[in-house]
Amino acid sequence: MKRLFNLLGQAALLVITWAGIFEIGLRMQQYFGPLYDLEMAGINLKWQSDVVNHQPTPENQNLCIYGDLTGFSYKSSYDTNGIRVIDDMALLAGCRKPISVLFLGDSFMEGYGEKNTLPYHVAEYFKRERSVCLKVHNAGYTSYSPAIFVPQAKKLLPIVRPDYIVVDVDETDLYDDFARYRNLIVRNERGQNVGVRTSPIGHECSMGLMEARKHPLYMMRFAAKLWHSYVHMPAVMEKYRSDLTLFSYSQDHDADLERKYAEPLLSFRQNLQELAEVLKDYTRDGSRAIFIYHPHLEHLKPDASGRVWNDLVSSSVQKMCADNNFHFFNATKTLKQRFGSHPEDLYWKKGDMHFNFKGLEEYSAAVAAFMASVMIHAND
Repeated sequence: MKRLFNLLGQAALLVITWAGIFEIGLRMQQYFGPLYDLEMAGINLKWQSDVVNHQPTPENQNLCIYGDLTGFSYKSSYDTNGIRVIDDMALLAGCRKPISVLFLGDSFMEGYGEKNTLPYHVAEYFKRERSVCLKVHNAGYTSYSPAIFVPQAKKLLPIVRPDYIVVDVDETDLYDDFARYRNLIVRNERGQNVGVRTSPIGHECSMGLMEARKHPLYMMRFAAKLWHSYVHMPAVMEKYRSDLTLFSYSQDHDADLERKYAEPLLSFRQNLQELAEVLKDYTRDGSRAIFIYHPHLEHLKPDASGRVWNDLVSSSVQKMCADNNFHFFNATKTLKQRFGSHPEDLYWKKGDMHFNFKGLEEYSAAVAAFMASVMIHAND
């Protein structure tokens, strides 16, 4: 019996020793890294919004999102309306009355640091090439889409009072409108979109991580975070999973895509038209609004069978613009001509779908040149 107690004591001591080593190791990696963040200090619910679903928080953020696979990180900050705060003194130097432009979009519009964004590049182009000063308001944010643009535009237009509006509609927006936001839209008694409620998936993710950081021991946080990330969240995501998968519609070449994707297309196009009505009510006509569309790599580079992605999304935006007398610019042809057989040079490597710095500059230049030809002129 005494031998058994000795063995149990030794086993307990071994467990305690290794637990102590593990705890110290986790704290050291947190201090010097972290390699796996167990403080989770930046996790909060300030991003939630029942108007625009997941608005940016005003304070500075350390971000490593788009282009993170390349190791690139950046900081950004936002005002209380969710518009990027930037140092635009150089853009506005010598300007008496700059032209105000509001930009709406998702992560492609959000961009990276202060200067690696489409709005900043467009303003640089107009000042350099046209001697025109633009005061740009970048309201682009991760995973925004037409469903969110509707209440966002209603909120921002009376505040910003822009002279012109630029809306970037992305290939992901058909998925976002149908799979992410369709059931979160809040409508008033007239059936109008007045808000997009907070995503239950995002809320559950933040709440779980906030609970995990309450544990006093780092190894308890480590276990809680692993369980939350790899067990609980996949179950939550499965609960809200849609039959429509991202880009399934883009790479589909069936003969009757309109019938096959009738329900997602109806939702997407209704949101586009509702957004059009908001913009027309503000501008009175379509001359001061432009919708732009950018290609993904798969629109430019054929797959093994020689096919590129279809134009199901871009043609929907183009038709809406034609119906409402808005300007429309599809950059696919321009970028294809510019980069020919090497369109991959426009995008981040290793699976990130976004433009790299070079691609963003090329896309922005194409957009700016089109805007200068149809919408904003020196005598403005």
